[in-house]
Amino acid sequence: MTIVRLLYLICSIAAAVSALVASIYWYLSSRPAPNLTEPPSASISDNPELFILGAQVDIYSILTALSEAAQLNKKAALWSAASALLGALTFALPLLSR
Repeated sequence: MTIVRLLYLICSIAAAVSALVASIYWYLSSRPAPNLTEPPSASISDNPELFILGAQVDIYSILTALSEAAQLNKKAALWSAASALLGALTFALPLLSR
């Protein structure tokens, strides 16, 4: 087995593995869901402080879930870029060996 074929095989496997890791991160980034509170039984005119507190808790929960999804999206994008670069290298290796 020549060096170019060995490099081709290594790059192909690395591209497949990085694409798999990226797809796992993309899937995980779709999973975070905020824990929203139940609306209070009183109306906003009865107890405005309770409504404001509930909204603040919901906003913090949404912000936390969005932050988690953003971090997972960033990792997935980096792994996708690595997969694309390895795929391009895999394509170019036979051309470079001529």
